[in-house]
Amino acid sequence: MKSQELRQSFIDYFVKQHGHTEVSSSSVIPREDPTLLFINAGMNQFKSVFLDKEQPVSSRVVNSQKCIRVSGKHNDLEEVGKDDYHHTFFEMLGNWSFGDYYKAEAIEWAWKLLIKEWQFPAERLFATVYKTDDESYQLWRKISGLPESHILRFGEKDNFWEMGNTGPCGPCSEIHCYRGPIDKKIDPLRINTGDPLYIELWNLVFIQYNRDEMGILHPLSKKHVDTGAGFERLLSTLNGYPSNYDTDVFQNIIRKIEKISGVRYDGSSVGISHRVIADHLRMLSFSIADGAMPSNEGRGYVLRRLLRRAARYGKKIGLNDPFIHSLVPDLVKCMGEAFPELVQNTKLITNVIRSEEESFLQTLDRGLAIFEDLVLQCNSRGLNILSGDDVFKLYDTFGFPVDLTRLLAEEKGLSVDEKGFEQKMTEQKERARASGHFHSALDNTVNWKYLENTADENPSEFVGYETLRCSARLVKWAHTNKSTLLVFDKTPFYAESGGQIGDRGILAFNDREYTIDDTRKEGDQIIHIVNSRILENEIPENAELSVMEARRMDTARNHTGTHLLHSALRKILGKHVRQAGSYVGPDNLRFDFTHYQKVSSEELKKIQFLVNEQILFNIPLNVHTTSYNEAVDEGAMALFGEKYGENVRTVKVGDFSHELCGGTHVHSTGDVGYLIILNESSVASGIRRIEAVTGNSALKLLAGYQDITTALTALFKVPANQLLLKIEDMASQIRSLEKDRNELRSKLLAGSVDDYLKNPQKSGDIDVYTAVVPGETMDQLKDLGDRVREKLKSGIAIFGMITSSGPQILCVVTDDLVKKGVHAGKIVGQIGRELGGGGGGKPHMATAGGKETDNLEKILKSSTQYI
Repeated sequence: MKSQELRQSFIDYFVKQHGHTEVSSSSVIPREDPTLLFINAGMNQFKSVFLDKEQPVSSRVVNSQKCIRVSGKHNDLEEVGKDDYHHTFFEMLGNWSFGDYYKAEAIEWAWKLLIKEWQFPAERLFATVYKTDDESYQLWRKISGLPESHILRFGEKDNFWEMGNTGPCGPCSEIHCYRGPIDKKIDPLRINTGDPLYIELWNLVFIQYNRDEMGILHPLSKKHVDTGAGFERLLSTLNGYPSNYDTDVFQNIIRKIEKISGVRYDGSSVGISHRVIADHLRMLSFSIADGAMPSNEGRGYVLRRLLRRAARYGKKIGLNDPFIHSLVPDLVKCMGEAFPELVQNTKLITNVIRSEEESFLQTLDRGLAIFEDLVLQCNSRGLNILSGDDVFKLYDTFGFPVDLTRLLAEEKGLSVDEKGFEQKMTEQKERARASGHFHSALDNTVNWKYLENTADENPSEFVGYETLRCSARLVKWAHTNKSTLLVFDKTPFYAESGGQIGDRGILAFNDREYTIDDTRKEGDQIIHIVNSRILENEIPENAELSVMEARRMDTARNHTGTHLLHSALRKILGKHVRQAGSYVGPDNLRFDFTHYQKVSSEELKKIQFLVNEQILFNIPLNVHTTSYNEAVDEGAMALFGEKYGENVRTVKVGDFSHELCGGTHVHSTGDVGYLIILNESSVASGIRRIEAVTGNSALKLLAGYQDITTALTALFKVPANQLLLKIEDMASQIRSLEKDRNELRSKLLAGSVDDYLKNPQKSGDIDVYTAVVPGETMDQLKDLGDRVREKLKSGIAIFGMITSSGPQILCVVTDDLVKKGVHAGKIVGQIGRELGGGGGGKPHMATAGGKETDNLEKILKSSTQYI
């Protein structure tokens, strides 16, 4: 049976015979569950249904869900490729009941599908139940007729299913299959021992509890059924294959790997590389298609780890150049019909993987050389473990994920100090947090003073969305070395968060005014920072707070600009673009985003045009507060990694942009004025950055451009629309003149060669000619060197030239001296070091460069001492 047939037969069975509604697989990227990096089971998309937060489309549903298990509790990474049935990406066939049918129907329908529809031999099947689940045990006896020896009880580890440490859960009943020779004795004691001949096919989960953060189980209002059948395992077992990798969902990819590597796949240990590459390709492709991008954090780092792991396994079978991206079409051909997102994103998937491969391979060889040195050091000391410092060095400098280093170490008979590595990672994170932290307010040594009848934990009420001025009552205050920190019961000052910097403004106590230079947040309290000490002993209770309006408006323009820019990037570059960081201030904005390559100038033009088009439309912003689930259901974009409360604030710009955001914004897009993209650059692999200006800063920039244009038109005496042609023509003339001048300079130097071959110094019996010559380029020096070798019968000539980039050195050696062992490269290497640089080259001619121009002539003459 082919994969498409099996998938469809499962869905048809539950739709046509048992009244289920087919639903699509959800994305492998969880959109509403910050506790998960990836969807790891079919039930993830129905978590809110189990918790009574959402109504299902039907009380009975069926689908094939895309799943990834590479981290956390459900982590199969280490088994992938080494056995025949664990994968990082797999499909989960499932049928669900939301408060409808329960154990009896779930067991009966699963059994009949296996025995009657798919013709599984009953004598090969086993059922397991939770140790106290007598109901399921009796149902299996009644429905299946299996002997008691084939119905087994297990504890929490094997027969109590949980999606994570918290959330919906319940007892489960699993169906296992013996896949060995039927003439051998079947041993029930081999179930759940990891024996590859006794494999789990289907898990029937009876969801009836919710586990809270304390680990306590709470009964749900309804009892549900959640089943998951491993698609790849069913496919291989039905076809009588010993391995999932023998099925058609893997074989096309494996055949391609054989073709490009020249290494035949035979299912043995040699085939581990083929299996790992094929598996990781699937995980990478589906993740990228659903919007994930390789990076150095979170799920992006998981993608990077797997790609580098696959690249390393490729090297083991001779694939030293980027190759993983070339396998994408083979995957799309096999699975694109069932999952059209692969077809729609083929180009994106291919480009992202190719870019990552090229980036990694640039550092891999250098990293491997360092790794080999570390191995030698371990061996020389009689150690069998790589230290945490060494593992961290490979990660931090060369991008080696710890599991890649572990793999390399295993090949050398070594282990790795993973606890030491984690300690170094923790230290790095703490340093990063400390470098960007606001010490003054968060330092525990700050001696806060409280007004009477105030509580430290009372939150500050932010009224800055509605007004820029208000009266406020002081809650607490403190002096630091040079500043005063104040917290009020309410404030119009926006505290730095979400990329937007804090407000500045005026604080008035009675008739005295002070400047608030910054505003930060500590928990739910907003801290106002005055960079001077206010009244040493006592501060008045009541104050007037006023935000600097022009600065707030400029900041709001830039913040709305980032939302428009984000949406434009996704529309022009693709849905894979996600915000990866931002800075929003009054003068400019900076926006970091996920993308796999440099944004072209043409794309930047389209992006800028699209943003300014929305500004010209003067679309009113729709800002409102709602529940998190409702906001996401309405299409608001949440940023992964951000923590959101039960209620969130959304900012919507017509049908163009819709995001969760707590920042300050303009009322209509027209208030932004104009957005100009200043530059686009790389921040890290897979992360790009755009800097831009809006409003007043954009007007000033345009005015500056206009001044330059006016001045150039007057200088060149041409209309503005002809300036570029005029400048290009002049540049061409300059290049031609420079070429003529350089050629003339070379001829003049060459014509002076006889002058430079007079009065040699002696190094032993060798004539050495040195001189500092006039010139501008190394090419001129080399032309002079060629003429010297033509004229000079025996000797060494060393010439120096001071150029705009520093001193340049040329050394030429005649052939008779080269035969005696004189080497121009060694000579210039020494001179280069004395000049603060370096150099090298061939025995007969070599060059060097340096930084120090003082004493150049003296250094050249002293070269006779070591020639």
